[in-house]
Amino acid sequence: MDEKLKKTLKCMIIGTSIYNVILLVVSTIFFIFYYKSVDNAFILIVKNELCLIIGYILSIAGLYSIASSIAKAVGSNDQNYAKKHMTLMSSIRFLVFCIVLIILINKNVCGVSGGIMYALATLGIKVGAYLAPTIEKKIFS
Repeated sequence: MDEKLKKTLKCMIIGTSIYNVILLVVSTIFFIFYYKSVDNAFILIVKNELCLIIGYILSIAGLYSIASSIAKAVGSNDQNYAKKHMTLMSSIRFLVFCIVLIILINKNVCGVSGGIMYALATLGIKVGAYLAPTIEKKIFS
């Protein structure tokens, strides 16, 4: 991986982390008020936040996977290989996302609200990508 890609990856991880910390705080406050009349509110809040943390971890793993795929595709001289590799890796990431989402939506694990928190956390990849140029200007310049 070249230095520019490493720097961009660091900026995207920082952006994803900022997004997920804000999401964690806001969702915890929301769930405290939403579940205030429920007997086992603390357990429900912890389950939802655990799903958010799982989504965060998978989004960081996804960022490394994307960076690795880009480095491999750019280093390849064969355009067809690069296209097939990027498509395959993207499909694998999507499949992992869907499998984990189905497992988390199961009532015994987290339920629908946990699945929503997981999906929102994995969207941190997009937010990290949008924040990366700003973070790069603020931190690395």
